[in-house]
Amino acid sequence: MSKNIVPCVVGSTGLVGSHIINNLSTIYPKVCSITRKKVNYSSSVVKNTVIDFDDIKNEDIFSADNHLYIALGTTRKKAGSDQNFIKVDYNYCIDLAKNAFESGVKRISIISSVGSNPNSNLLYPRTKGLIERDLKKIPFEHVSIMKPGLILGNRQESRFIEKVSKYFFSLLNPFLIGSLHKYKSIHAENISKAMIYQVSMGDNGFVLLEYNEIMESSKK
Repeated sequence: MSKNIVPCVVGSTGLVGSHIINNLSTIYPKVCSITRKKVNYSSSVVKNTVIDFDDIKNEDIFSADNHLYIALGTTRKKAGSDQNFIKVDYNYCIDLAKNAFESGVKRISIISSVGSNPNSNLLYPRTKGLIERDLKKIPFEHVSIMKPGLILGNRQESRFIEKVSKYFFSLLNPFLIGSLHKYKSIHAENISKAMIYQVSMGDNGFVLLEYNEIMESSKK
């Protein structure tokens, strides 16, 4: 793991992104957090870069010594419309990836979802599937895509339905075996550790990780 690398995290104020930032700041002497608004971090290692997400193509963000972690995501309710949801969960992510590649970034990891499918009639799995499909077209040295089920952890925003879902899945998890194993709920900390391992140490190529693979990578 080269200490010359400066990892960049997009979505660092979110559930998984905050774990990524915290873990990276114990490994690297400098970490970049890319945000829409200024964010103050307790660690002096983390440097904040504010950009215009609606004009990513023209932003000078990355350099060849960066690794990129994308943990962006919203909900249809919070976005307010299908169009706004797609803008955050698809357009921003793809534009960031393209900007990074053109700047010389070679290794990237992003969070998608179990059940993603570009041909789905449902907004969420279709959008995630389209991200996976189109990221594969960008010839990075390494792309790892996390495909978790329900993500566990303490969110800044309390979502009643998610609280109920977490309780339900905590009861259901032991019964999700065989082909259903990939739907198990998983903690944000495990996802963050898996992303860091894959970007820093994982094999070259395009890698999809579901529950088993995420847990395995998080323990390395």
